[in-house]
Amino acid sequence: MSFSSDVKEELSKISNKNKECCKLSELAGYLITNCNIARSNGDFVLKMTTESESAIRRVYNAFRSLYDVTPITNIEKKIEGRDTLLELVVQDKSDLQKIFSNSWINIDVNLHIVIDTNNKIKDNECCMRSFMRGVFMGGGSVSDPKASSNHLEIVLNNEQNANFINSVLINMGISAKVMKRKKAVVIYIKDAETISEFLIMIGANKCIIEFEDARALKEYKNYSNRIDNCETANWDKTAKAASMQQKDIIDIKKAKMFEKLPLKLRQIANLRLNYPMAGLGEIGEMLDPKLSKAGVSHRFKKINEIAEEIRNKK
Repeated sequence: MSFSSDVKEELSKISNKNKECCKLSELAGYLITNCNIARSNGDFVLKMTTESESAIRRVYNAFRSLYDVTPITNIEKKIEGRDTLLELVVQDKSDLQKIFSNSWINIDVNLHIVIDTNNKIKDNECCMRSFMRGVFMGGGSVSDPKASSNHLEIVLNNEQNANFINSVLINMGISAKVMKRKKAVVIYIKDAETISEFLIMIGANKCIIEFEDARALKEYKNYSNRIDNCETANWDKTAKAASMQQKDIIDIKKAKMFEKLPLKLRQIANLRLNYPMAGLGEIGEMLDPKLSKAGVSHRFKKINEIAEEIRNKK
């Protein structure tokens, strides 16, 4: 299964023998993200589909416990490359009446299920957590923790629900962005720290361990790469400087001026020719008495000045 599926599977197994308001909140979150209203023979039909048996069982039990409604469950044929789709349907008029008269959802003119503005979800933190758990199970996804970039998103079919969900996230201290994608509205998070906070908030306690382990490994690899790149850059810089120093010394020799150099400059020049890739510190250690990197650099600067004078006279 994908990491998103793992998260949803874990969420669907969280005990929901809690307060009725939290059950209503979670169900509302699921219905506004993964439920459609259609007409059949002039009547409304409430329908949802999912690949998760645990999720469909959780919603089924919620309808039973909250409304004493027993939905119809169907199994659609397996589509190539996908898991079997499970379908839950409520079509009895009296059952639909129970649901929409005693829940925090409504139907808009486009037959979209929308959050009721008179809901009490934001009255309690436990209800907001339950609501966001239902939202993610119904319409959320999160990238594999091992992927190069992090991405969590919730896809919705209208702005009213998106705005309310975003307001709940703000109340919970989680910063997300909202954008339109064709006919959908998407709430998304790309920051790994914020995704981690989101997963903790909705109760994905086992999956968060996998997420954090992968995140720590990625950060370590990125750090190692930065170190390697830095070392490579330093090596390139050293090699370039050494090459220029050798050219200076060779130009001085060609001009038959090498023997006229002071002894301390001839010593350091010979070391450079004998050890072309040695660093300044290494050359300083070879001298007697030893010389600091700054001292070695100063002497090579003097050699460069002499070489430049010779080249300018040509």
